[in-house]
Amino acid sequence: MSSARAEPKAASASPSDRPRLPPGVVAALLRTRPGVRSEHFNLHWKLLEGLPGVLFLAIPKRLLARAVDRNAVRRVAREAWRSAALEAAPVAAMLRMTRLPPARGVRHRKAIVRAELDVALRTLSRRASAR
Repeated sequence: MSSARAEPKAASASPSDRPRLPPGVVAALLRTRPGVRSEHFNLHWKLLEGLPGVLFLAIPKRLLARAVDRNAVRRVAREAWRSAALEAAPVAAMLRMTRLPPARGVRHRKAIVRAELDVALRTLSRRASAR
């Protein structure tokens, strides 16, 4: 048996190493009209100056009472954000759930949310790159 240890994984950037957002970004996002609307979500966005993209999520308890369901929607949203390659773009986005998707279970809800967010984030990407 070998007692050799594996090399430690490369650490991701800690929150203190990342560039800081200017104060009031979330308040400024909420004062804007939704840039992209879909059936169950509103997406407010604003271009940043030289900072990496950031996604804020608002999934209200009144729509999804169980924390496990809210967390599942958040995971799907972050996955869609990363696949749209918006984390490298200088854009701040606030995703707000406005209506509950009519789902027949967790998997069905995740599929509905992912399909809707892929379209919304693709639209956001096109609009942000046009500016």
